[in-house]
Amino acid sequence: MKLTVWGAAQQVTGSKHLLELPGGTRVLVDCGLDYEKQHEFEERNNRFPFDPKSIDLLILTHAHIDHSGNAPNLIRQGFDSHILCTQPTLELSNYLLQDSLNIQRMEIAAKMKSFKRKHGKKGKHFGGSEPKPLYSRKHIADMMDMALLMEYGHRYEYNEELSVEFLQAGHILGAGSVVLHVKTMDGVKTIGFTGDLGNYQSKLVPDPQPMPQPDFIVSESTYGGRNHTVSPMRAEDEILKHVQETCLEKGGKLVIPAFSVGRTQAIIFTLNQLFRSGRLPYVKVFTDSPLAIRSTSVYQHNVEHLNEEAALFQKKYGSLFDFPLLNVVEDERESNLLSVLPEPCVIISAAGMLEGGRIQMHVRNNVGDARNTILIAGFCAEGTLGHRLLQGQTFVEINYKQRPVHADIRRTDTFSAHPDHAGLLKYLKASTGKNTRGVFLVHGDARHMEQLAGDIDFCRAFIPQKGQTYDLLAL
Repeated sequence: MKLTVWGAAQQVTGSKHLLELPGGTRVLVDCGLDYEKQHEFEERNNRFPFDPKSIDLLILTHAHIDHSGNAPNLIRQGFDSHILCTQPTLELSNYLLQDSLNIQRMEIAAKMKSFKRKHGKKGKHFGGSEPKPLYSRKHIADMMDMALLMEYGHRYEYNEELSVEFLQAGHILGAGSVVLHVKTMDGVKTIGFTGDLGNYQSKLVPDPQPMPQPDFIVSESTYGGRNHTVSPMRAEDEILKHVQETCLEKGGKLVIPAFSVGRTQAIIFTLNQLFRSGRLPYVKVFTDSPLAIRSTSVYQHNVEHLNEEAALFQKKYGSLFDFPLLNVVEDERESNLLSVLPEPCVIISAAGMLEGGRIQMHVRNNVGDARNTILIAGFCAEGTLGHRLLQGQTFVEINYKQRPVHADIRRTDTFSAHPDHAGLLKYLKASTGKNTRGVFLVHGDARHMEQLAGDIDFCRAFIPQKGQTYDLLAL
């Protein structure tokens, strides 16, 4: 039984883990896009280090693009078997993948325009080969047709040597940790993949469910080595503080970059809670992301997958997200009008790391005004616009132009969709036992992985390099 980590190895994006079973079954857990070095996007994502036709089963832990975003490309290159995921994951993936395809097309168009501007008519063929997106809408549709929907706690018998079980992971709607039960000559061996875990006591989603002490665990480690500064239980106070300081005291705009799936819904739900309790000042709130709007509707009609706090709120008020101060921006024209809106307001827009989407326009229009605040509410990979702002740069490049930074740049981790260092240790201690022979740390940066590994004193900890293979039965 061999494990090869082909993505999210000592980095956060591009999750992709290949498990080769003794009987020949080849399982790929997640197939995400690698965004770590944006200028190498096509090179890092176009080709796979294995034959897609050789994969017997693809398992998607959740819908985020760094876990699901390259699945249609896998299909384009020959994968033609089953995909296991939860129903909300499939529904959200459809929206996320369509959005990712649109972004790829826009970026290709921008590159071609820039190339032609530099090279004139000679550049009409983009140096001899016109770039193309990684996949088409047909491949997304094929992916939807290939999916087998899983329920938490139910075991799926794939074949004589493999059964698969999904557990609640928290993180976002529909996210699942996965336990694979593998029949070997030495008996049944189990290996668990956390996918991305949720923060404990998060808004909307349940707490992550521990694994049943498998032989091996492949665990995310996004916030290894770091602890959150603000508990999710104080989310209302945290967001209210920023609204008051920016919108009331300075008369500015509070711009919140937030992932369309997960973070946006948690923030709007918190603002709704503040409104219903009479604590939210009369400040207009705009949510400006077509993807977030569609994703929010998926959350709303899947309340049974959310936590007790959300269920009780829904029962009392009839909606998790709708309240009178919320304005849903439907089209680009309305989005552009926000730049000339003279009054203080809150703008929630995607994407969370400020790479692509309408958020770049809102940051461009507001980053130069000292009255405004850019509140970054999540992890930003190195090299992204969000990361550069957090580094304190006085000028940042947006849409090929240098923009002065006068706005207040803040960050908050109260809406983090991941457990911190203490939370990861809590989860892993609850999920491991005397028969657990190793934890493999993925989906984090090397330095923080080492800090986390140093505190895992209850079993062996491994930090795989990309492409490194482990013979699990020999460990």
